[in-house]
Amino acid sequence: MDKSNARPVTILTGFLGAGKTTFLNALMKSYPQKRYAIIENEIGQLNVDSFLLSENYGQLVPLQEGCICCTLNDEFYSSLELLYQRQDSFDELIIECTGLAMPAAIMEPFTTHPIFKDLFPLKKIICLVDAVLIEDQIKERDEVLRQITAADVVIINKADDVHPTYLKSLYDYLAHLNPLAKTLYSKGKKEFPFEIIENIMYTKKSETFSFLKNPTSNHATIIGQSSLGKPHLNDISTRIYTFVEEFNFINLFLGLSKLVGKYTNRIYRVKGIGYKRDNDKKIIIQAVGSRVDMDYGNQWKANEAKINTMVFIGKELDSLSIEDLLLQMLANHPQK
Repeated sequence: MDKSNARPVTILTGFLGAGKTTFLNALMKSYPQKRYAIIENEIGQLNVDSFLLSENYGQLVPLQEGCICCTLNDEFYSSLELLYQRQDSFDELIIECTGLAMPAAIMEPFTTHPIFKDLFPLKKIICLVDAVLIEDQIKERDEVLRQITAADVVIINKADDVHPTYLKSLYDYLAHLNPLAKTLYSKGKKEFPFEIIENIMYTKKSETFSFLKNPTSNHATIIGQSSLGKPHLNDISTRIYTFVEEFNFINLFLGLSKLVGKYTNRIYRVKGIGYKRDNDKKIIIQAVGSRVDMDYGNQWKANEAKINTMVFIGKELDSLSIEDLLLQMLANHPQK
């Protein structure tokens, strides 16, 4: 397939009122030379947000038949087909999700669909959070946690509306909640660090864990456990599992698929990097929601130690015996 015809996709999430439309307008103002096609998902017959957008886009496609994360319906796929036919009219595609969206399903066409993942490769997932309201929203709505943990970029919006001490605590909490993402602030009401955001790519292409230092083998490391001082947030944490031994990747895929499918309410995000002795390319492992995706990434560098690293983000992870499961997926482990 001709890669020059591909149009990269950014998925924009954030709970109700987080500032997604404000972000979009600021983005288009910052890059006036770039033409954006926008799929807007709004529940209801009147898409108010479409009236609030500036006109610097190549195509605007409103979806009003319900939340696209609930069912990837014919309207959504038809919209993608239409946009591909009109690819000369835009450079990038942005999907602005309803505030109640669950990112896992929205990602599916751009990561696993045999055609759309090449036509519309996923560039990044951005999650906006409201600095004033996010703590209560995390407590009350599971969708908020799903949006944050699926993101490649988490942007604390309306940062000027909270005390600097609280803002620092919130930043630390969100950075621990999703150590795979870059956590950033907005400046003022409409100023976003677009130069930084633009250089962040979907974590399938970003094949390093910047928070992981000197990994050891067959060992679980606990990071990312932070609660803003609130007991109801204590159970969200991150676990890192590292193994020197090679995985049986067929068994790993089947085992992970069963695990995340059974515990979608407790495992929010999985990312891993693996190796095969007979292949010089890294194997990138991803799971958001109940789907597992494995694909080849870049080649291992000559000075890199080949090691399998798996990162899990969720709640009550220690009771799931994840390390025992992963040990059973190693290549030389006797299968029952």
